[in-house]
Amino acid sequence: MNMTKIKDAYANAWQKTKELKTLITFLIITNIVFLFFGQWMIANGIPVAVELKKEFLKQLPEMGYLKPLSDPLAPYLSLKIGYTFLFNLIFGALLSTTAPGIIFFLPYIIAVFRAWTIGVIFYGTTPTPLHSVIFYGTFILEFGGYVFSSAAGINIGLSLLNPTWKGKETRLEAFKAAAKDAAMLFIVTATLLFLGAVWEMSWLHFFGLHAENFISLESSGN
Repeated sequence: MNMTKIKDAYANAWQKTKELKTLITFLIITNIVFLFFGQWMIANGIPVAVELKKEFLKQLPEMGYLKPLSDPLAPYLSLKIGYTFLFNLIFGALLSTTAPGIIFFLPYIIAVFRAWTIGVIFYGTTPTPLHSVIFYGTFILEFGGYVFSSAAGINIGLSLLNPTWKGKETRLEAFKAAAKDAAMLFIVTATLLFLGAVWEMSWLHFFGLHAENFISLESSGN
């Protein structure tokens, strides 16, 4: 793919972002609000949040998808970046937030639960400014990617529910239009998730931190 095609692809993605800006803005606000709501619940000792955090931390060492980051891939930054990127793109974005969009409200429910869960889990686990930098940088980039994949899913669901949402007469035509939208939105999703993987894994790699010591945001994909 030459530079002209790449520029055109990003230009089309930007245009689609502007067309769906209300939905995307709504999802951004949702993620921020429920992230801080989860943190507030832990700060105030709300039992359901405290128990969830304890259970997650107890199960963390057994979570198989984190093991490659601290065992076979540990010495290789590029492989850790690639693993993290593909895991988040396939499981965190495509399968967890876009595919469920056939029922249009599911990506929103998933976004609410993810952001709240991350707020609950991470509150108090960033003891130094460095940990905070890693966490908030990763959250902005990875959850930014999930915002666009969620928007793609909701857009597909709304097109199936009401074809006029896409200005079409039949559900099949509307679905095809929404699928093209999703392809453009995933350009942004993939870019943000790749940058998120580079950001997170680079910090963890060069500062000798490990996924089991500093909980990776990939857990939000499950």
